[in-house]
Parts: sequence; structure tokens; C-alpha cells
Amino acid sequence: MPAALNTSAYDRVLIIDTQVVLETKPLDQLPWSEFGQGPILLLVCRQAQSEIDAKKNDGRLGTRARSFNKLLDTFLESRSPAELLAVPPRVDVALVANARIDWDALDDLDRDDGDDRIVAQALNARVDDRTKLELLSHDMRPRDGAITHGLGAIKLPEHWLREPEPSPDEREKARLERELRVLRTEQPEIKVLVEAITQTPWRKLVVQPASEEQRAAIQNAVLRAAPRQNGGDAFGLASISRDHSFEDRKRKWRERLIARDMPAMHLGLQRLHAQQRVRITIENVGPITAEGLSLEVRSGNTELHSEPYNVLVFGKPAPRPRLFHDPLRHMDFGRLGPASRHEPFTFYIEEEGPGSVLTWSCSSFRQEKSFEVEVSVALDAGTSGKAQIEAVVTARNMKGDKRMQLLVPIVEATMRFDEAVDPETLRLVADLAFDPLDGLQRDDEVRWIRSDGSVVRKD
Repeated sequence: MPAALNTSAYDRVLIIDTQVVLETKPLDQLPWSEFGQGPILLLVCRQAQSEIDAKKNDGRLGTRARSFNKLLDTFLESRSPAELLAVPPRVDVALVANARIDWDALDDLDRDDGDDRIVAQALNARVDDRTKLELLSHDMRPRDGAITHGLGAIKLPEHWLREPEPSPDEREKARLERELRVLRTEQPEIKVLVEAITQTPWRKLVVQPASEEQRAAIQNAVLRAAPRQNGGDAFGLASISRDHSFEDRKRKWRERLIARDMPAMHLGLQRLHAQQRVRITIENVGPITAEGLSLEVRSGNTELHSEPYNVLVFGKPAPRPRLFHDPLRHMDFGRLGPASRHEPFTFYIEEEGPGSVLTWSCSSFRQEKSFEVEVSVALDAGTSGKAQIEAVVTARNMKGDKRMQLLVPIVEATMRFDEAVDPETLRLVADLAFDPLDGLQRDDEVRWIRSDGSVVRKD
């Protein structure tokens, strides 16, 4: 039977858990003075010795385990505690054997559990004075087992533990992030932001059709207000400025008004209330110019407009008699020449809608520059649950794309026709989420559409 280990030269005797060796900062750098002025003896039981030995070839813990085993080799050769720390408090390390364990007497401990085996071996350690023994562990289970059986226990201080090392997944993530940083130095770095301007959630409104009485009253009011052409001069002769196309144009307008515009008034009100606004901002936050940049705004369940739209709920205004010089007065000579598209830093509209895709292009989007555009989003029959809008940026010298998606919750509501518009004054009664005419400076700043959704051609 081996002799009991002499502990009389030490103020404190600590049986250490495996983690004290493997999961703390370097043992010779720990503040052992927190346990007194010493000397201190650290004892390693058979179970802890086996667990440390098993980590000799571990990629993360192998160096720590092999270094500690060299220290224990010194004890094996001399059978005297090996010196870990010479300066006060002096700290030594030794292996400790144990007597045969009566597991029946320790029926609350599991002989197959590593923590319980350390406690059992500590309770049966071959030392000269077991009352001096204390278990040093960070885990609750072994400390609880030790205290239950009358053995002192100390929690390993949190600040003694070393920072957790990254897992294989975390190391792979770090590697990919390093590669991404390298790529970003060689290609543009674009930031994309998509945000709702109108208040959310967005309301999808269903307006009920006008009654026959309401429809008739509105139709008569519109027809009465239509302009008429002067019949002639004081002698009953036709004026030289008479518009001979007026009657035919007015007849076509009246036929369309009665057949198509009046029956669709409730749809026009729905389209007007369906208009929401979204802002898209892109910024080149890197040092590289984006060459041949394209900004594409998409939606899978709404209709996109590159400019605000207004709905001619009561049809297109009635035609007016034209003076002989009117065509010249209304001609836009500024549009006769082709639009210049040679400014390299300017954004040009490529697909202006309405539709599911809008596109802008810029031949050279320089670093630290930004571009902001607001678009109208029309909630239609296919919009339910959430409206989906996505901005996608690509460039010739950029791998892949940069994108951001906006999802806006939708609430549905129903409104009577006369709750949306006053049939007598033809004025809107219910507030719009976005008023396209608010602050309008020029007529061409807004797109005009009919109640059926068709775009009105600019004369």
C-alpha cells in the first residue's frame, strides 16, 4: 500500500478538476494569491489525470495537456511535489492516489460519471490529513457532491477562465469574412436601403360601385360642364378660327365617358387610395467606382410607377375647341432632339413602368456618391398579407449583386362609393395615403391614368 502523501508543509491543499488545467489561463499566470499567501499544493487525482492525458493529441488542448504532463513527470521521478510557481505564494503540484472506493456507501454518486469519480477519489485520497482537502472546480455538480459528503469545495473564479476558442463553424465564418474583406478592396461596395414613406401598415381599399342614381347624377354634371363651340360670328357665318374637329372629338369623348369611364369610377377611387410611396437609396461606400451600374426595383405582388400617378376618376376632361394656332402653342420644342445620355455620373431611367420592374442605369457610380429615388407602389388585386418590394444593384466590376427587400403588412377595408367621393361636388371625401397633387409644380410631374388603369397619352 503506498504511503500517504505528506501535506503538512502547505497552508491549503486543493484537489483540482480537469478544467483547472485545460480551460484556464496559463497556470503560472493565475492570481493564486487570491487563495492566500501560501504555500499551496495542487493535487491531481487518477480521474483528472486520465482526462488530461486523453487530450494530448487534441488540436486545441494538446499543447496544454502535454506541458502539464511534463510537470507531473517531475513528481513521478522524485515523488516530491513539482514546483509550478516559485514566487509567493509558492504553488506545487502532485499526483494523489486513493484507497478502494466503497460505491455502495456513496450511492448518490455515479461511478460512470467523471465528475462523481473525482469526488469519490478525493474522499478516499491517500493523504496524511483529509480534513485539509478542498475541491477546486468551476462546475456545480462536483462541488455539490463534495459538500454533500463533507469535503470542502471552492468555485473556480470566472476571471481565471480563458476566452472561449472559436468552434470550427466560427473559424470558417471568420475565414470567409477575411476573404470578403479582400474582395471588397477589389470591387465596389454598394449599400442599399429600401424604406416605406407612407405610413404603415398600408391599407388596401375596396370601394363599392356607385348606385344608378349616383352614377346618373355625376354623368349629367360632367356632360353639362363640357365646353361648347361658338356657332358663328354676328352675321351667322362660320368663324375662321372654328375647330372643325371639335364635334367629332367631343362625340368620342362622350361615348367613352358613358360606356367605360362612368362604370369604372369606383375602380379609379381604389387605384387612387392604393398609391403608396417607397424610397430607394443606394450608396457607394467603398473606394472603387461601380462601372455600368444597374438599379432594378422589383415587386411580385404590386404595380410599380417611377413617378406619382393621379387617376381621372370621372374620365378625361372634355375636349375644348382648338384655335388654329393651338398646335404650335402646345408643341414642346425642347423634346424634338434626342435626349443626351452621355453624362457618365447621371442616372437614367430605362424601364419606367407601370409594371412589376423599374430600372435605372449609371455608367460610372463613383465612390462616396449616393442616389435616391422615390417610386409609387399601387396595391392591386394580387396584393395580400404583405406588399413585397426589392431593390437589386449590379455592376460590371462587381461579383454577384447587392439587394434589400421591404415587406409591408397590408390591412384590407371596404368603403361605400359616397364615403370616398361626394356625388354632388365630385370632391374626394376620404383622405388619401398619398396625394399626388400636393405640392405639384408642373403637370408633367405626375402620370395620369384612367380608372381602368390605362395611361393617358400626353397630347
